[in-house]
Formats: sequence, structure tokens, C-alpha cells
Amino acid sequence: MTVISHRWLVAILGVFAAGACSSTTGKSNVTVGDDAGAGDAAPTRASQVAVAGYVTAGPWSGYGFTATDPGAATIVPNCAGAAGCVPAYTDNQFCMSGTVTGRADYTGFAMLGWNVNQAATTGATADTWAVPASGGITVTVLDTPPSTALRVQLQGTNPHDGADRWCAALVNGQPLAWSDFKTNCWAGGTPQNPLTPGTPIQQGSILVPGLLTDLPFNVCLLDIQFQP
Repeated sequence: MTVISHRWLVAILGVFAAGACSSTTGKSNVTVGDDAGAGDAAPTRASQVAVAGYVTAGPWSGYGFTATDPGAATIVPNCAGAAGCVPAYTDNQFCMSGTVTGRADYTGFAMLGWNVNQAATTGATADTWAVPASGGITVTVLDTPPSTALRVQLQGTNPHDGADRWCAALVNGQPLAWSDFKTNCWAGGTPQNPLTPGTPIQQGSILVPGLLTDLPFNVCLLDIQFQP
């Protein structure tokens, strides 16, 4: 099935770059079920790489955010405003929940993202990080229901442009080589240009791509490990 490219991140990118999800008050009320179904939701939701909405993993560090286009999804917390994420991230749970809007052109989406080179200071500039010549990452999430297909997406300084964002299907807890990331990575997407060494990356994210019908989701980022 051919999936048409998303139109996104036009109005809200500047908020992300400023570290919009930094928080000192409030508590996230995102609700994500545990994957064991045995009442152990708190341990399984806890992120190994995020504290109060700030992600630190290997050489990456920066504030987190959520994103969508108007009408493309509902997301909690909502990080699209200048005031930051509502409700604010305060602990070691870095999650989003909501519903991606079903659309005939598959342009619904929801994103849980983070800057990869940003100081832990409110308003700090989001800089870039150069993709190495070898290695990759392993991303682990709590995905409820686990049948929801997710992507890992890496974005340059102009993610409005389809040539400056690269994605790969997320296989939970399994390595992805940098060479696995391509533009328009879905079946039938074109062109599928590979991510090349030295490319400057500004953001990483977990993407819930849209379907023809509404798609509820609950996603928490648990861990990111780097492979040399």
C-alpha cells in the first residue's frame, strides 16, 4: 500500500528548538498501560534516558517534545505552545498518548521527539550532531497496543523538507544501523535516499504514522543505546 509523504513540522519547529518541554512545575498525567498487564506499569514506564523531559543518551542530549499537524492527531502532553508541554514533563517518564486521525492520504501522525545537541538550559539553542560512518542505535519503547507500527525518525535543520528527514521501522529493542534510515522509508515511498555519514542531525523521534482510520496510541521512550 502506497503511503503519501507527511506535511508536518511547519509551525512548531521553533518551539522545539527552544527547549519547550523543560519544566519545573506540574506532573505529567499521560496514561500508558504496562506491557505485562500485571500491575507493574510504573517500572515499565520509567525511561532510562529522560528526566523531566530532557533526554540524555550516548552523545545525544536535548529537550523532548511532542508534535503533529493541526487536525492530524490529538496528543497528551501537547507541546505545540510557547508555554511548553501541557501537562509538563517532570519525572523519568517520557510518554505520549492520544489518537492519530485517519485520513485518505495517510497524513495523520503523532511524534515523540527530542533535540540531540542542546544544553540543559531553558531557551538553549538546538545544535546538530554529525552521523558517524558506522554503528547505529537501538531504541526501546513501551508501545500500547504493541501491534501499533512505529518508526524512528531522524531530522536535520529543515524537517519541513522531505529530503532532510530519514526514517526506519522500529523493531523494539533491536539495532538499527545508520544506513537503515532513508527518506520516505515506507513501502512505496520515493525517493528513498539513505542517510549518509556526516549528515547533520538536529532531532530524533518516535513516529506513529497515520492510517485510513483513527489510531489510538500510547508510547513511552524507555531507552536508546548506541552501537559503535
